[in-house]
Amino acid sequence: MRYLLNAPLALAAFCQISFASLVLMQGPWAGWEDGPSRGAMAYILIVTAAWALLPLLAAALAAAVFTDAFDGPPAFRGRRAAVVLGTLLAAAAIAGSMAAAIDASRAVNGHGFAGLADPLGSVAAIGGTVSPLVVVAWLIWLIDAPPRLRRAVWPRRAALAALVLTAPGFFLGADALLQEIAAQGKLSAQYRQEEDQNEAENVANFASLTDESPLSSWGAYATNNVYYGERFHKAQDEMRDQALKRVAARPTLEADLAKDLLSRDLYDSFAHDSDIAFLLVARAPFAPSAALEAPLRDAMKRIAAEMRAAGPGKEWPGQSDVLDSYISSSFAERLDASLPIAKRMAAAGVDLRDALAELRDAALVAYPQTKTALTYQKDVAAAEPVIATALGVAHPAVK
Repeated sequence: MRYLLNAPLALAAFCQISFASLVLMQGPWAGWEDGPSRGAMAYILIVTAAWALLPLLAAALAAAVFTDAFDGPPAFRGRRAAVVLGTLLAAAAIAGSMAAAIDASRAVNGHGFAGLADPLGSVAAIGGTVSPLVVVAWLIWLIDAPPRLRRAVWPRRAALAALVLTAPGFFLGADALLQEIAAQGKLSAQYRQEEDQNEAENVANFASLTDESPLSSWGAYATNNVYYGERFHKAQDEMRDQALKRVAARPTLEADLAKDLLSRDLYDSFAHDSDIAFLLVARAPFAPSAALEAPLRDAMKRIAAEMRAAGPGKEWPGQSDVLDSYISSSFAERLDASLPIAKRMAAAGVDLRDALAELRDAALVAYPQTKTALTYQKDVAAAEPVIATALGVAHPAVK
């Protein structure tokens, strides 16, 4: 059993040498001088440090629990709980020292050991690169050396000296952890205060709305799916439901919908009021009439044109799931709304299957092989017979 521990220790030694070589570089890799690349360099160092520390910790714990590698004088034999606790403390000290070494590395825009003003930081950084190798060598000695040599004084003293070098890293790491906890607490309190303020303004604005307020103002609440905080979901859902009812009871609803559906902004590129009105036709509890056919067709044609303009089409070089996130964030909500709209309008005697087909084709061309476009294609096919039944006509295939 004990000799199997040589494998994780060898892995730990290899990764530690790699970690030390990266930390001690005089600068980042060529082309990695910019900020994001240095951040990626720090991530690589962190991963390498983890690959060095975790096998070392696992081997040390296994040696303490399952072997007699750490057995000392007879009076101390069997006190493996103390050995395990000491191993965990040593691992924490090494981890803190590794963090200090990363922070000091020129590869991540640090200052190197010589540039550290704090001598504790210099010792901790050295402890994070050199000490783990000494500890690995000591563990290998404890595991593989003959029993009569295993308790030799000089290997134990060398390991103890190496661990002493990690002591500053332990205190620096503990201090950094406490500071991070405090900073996170302040940040959480700040976020909570901002959420409270935003929600208070949101409630006040909603309370100020009247029947004379623009449809888009009511619609912003009726179609809202973005929350200030988890704790406000219930209140904002109630506002959305109330807004939908007020929209449905609006005396000039269809005239306002027709106006907003045809609206454009200054640059004719994103008609926010039109999108809100489009979603309201799908969600508000009312029965739309045939008077909305032309505005709805105009809005659906606009959405299809926006997809064709925004989608990369077949030239997209990336993966379809990445592209799917683009169509989902930009168009999925409106595509989903088009289906109940077409069914509602069919009850009013309006056939929008050709408009659905145009949206389907635009999605497939602009965002090919994406889950959203393919799912929408299936949904349109499933909606066609429902619409045909509502219209009371045979169901010809929509090309």
